[in-house]
Amino acid sequence: MDQLLTELNLTDTFDVNALLEYGRKYNESVNEELQKDIPQYSKNYWWNSSDKMKVEMTPTRFGFGQAMEEYGDDKRIVCIGADISGSINILDFVKNHPERKNRFISVGVAEQNATTIAAGLAKEGKIPVFGTYGVFSSARNLDQLRVSVCYGNFNVFVVGAHGGISVGPDGATHQELESLFQMTGLPNMNVAVPCDAIETKKMTRALLFDIEGPKYLRFAREATPIITKEDSPFEFGTANIYRFRREADLFIDDFDIYLSTEYENENEDLTIISCGPETAEALRSAYILKTEYNIETRVINMHTVKPMDKKAIINAANETKALITAEEHQVGGLGNLVASIIKKEPTVFEKSLPFDMIGVQDRFGESGQPWQLIKKFGLAAEHIAQKGKEILIYYKG
Repeated sequence: MDQLLTELNLTDTFDVNALLEYGRKYNESVNEELQKDIPQYSKNYWWNSSDKMKVEMTPTRFGFGQAMEEYGDDKRIVCIGADISGSINILDFVKNHPERKNRFISVGVAEQNATTIAAGLAKEGKIPVFGTYGVFSSARNLDQLRVSVCYGNFNVFVVGAHGGISVGPDGATHQELESLFQMTGLPNMNVAVPCDAIETKKMTRALLFDIEGPKYLRFAREATPIITKEDSPFEFGTANIYRFRREADLFIDDFDIYLSTEYENENEDLTIISCGPETAEALRSAYILKTEYNIETRVINMHTVKPMDKKAIINAANETKALITAEEHQVGGLGNLVASIIKKEPTVFEKSLPFDMIGVQDRFGESGQPWQLIKKFGLAAEHIAQKGKEILIYYKG
């Protein structure tokens, strides 16, 4: 700013300190209003607000970048970048590996062209990875994804970065809130939404080498809580189940993590099904519900949205009293798919199962700090916990 004002000969035109003070006070007033609107409990459960339950925060896109650097020696991999390759970390593929530059194609602002190039590369036996912001990689090129990639069932890996409102200051045009509608609706498309940077790296490897066909990876931009470990169980297509067990110094140590296929029913009160970084909010809400109301919660990390782990959902519908979905996406992207599985399952027909969805309520995002937007759009753990307690009232089992 100082350099700009100097170059424009405007250093004496604006009272910069007064403007900065105005901004600081405005931001304080916004935070105060948001805090008034968020559900209140007996104590402050917000991230890293106490000596216990500490959590490390890292952008999920870092996990993608680490995977591309680590696994990029495979000569079949060809990366296709738009004009924001550094922002989504796809440049990690070549940053420390100049010998790979002949396998990196920059297309600029040409998402449709990039998608058809990827289809052609896949047809010739390559593993093309095309990445840009999710608003562009899942929408601007939807026709090319449908006809050039999915119709031919080509092995194309598409990356949608900057998913959700937690993108923050970039605002509505860059906050992708619709891709799950678009991508899960395409035949042959696999869709993954990992919860943190560690899981994003694992998922990237799985999509590169284990999954054949069209595949879409959605992840966020800003730093989000790390809620898995390197040795946490992970399988593409198999959900993870989290159970709150203890209040430890580190948040990740509070939970036991299982593959859904290895989990034994504990007859919990509530199930929360989530994906992406919103899963961390679901876990924090499980902590709130247990501490405030002694409500036991089964949290399902549905990191693979398509093909979805139907058995994990049906088991939860039969074994717990109520169910909520939570997503940093237009409401229903995850929730409608879960509801469809439940309503078509004969074993659940006669059960009274209160059900609701947490998500963005049919509106665009807006500019703000990531955590301000999580609060404003009703996606914080405090909102999930409130909804969970409310719908349990309707259980008539």
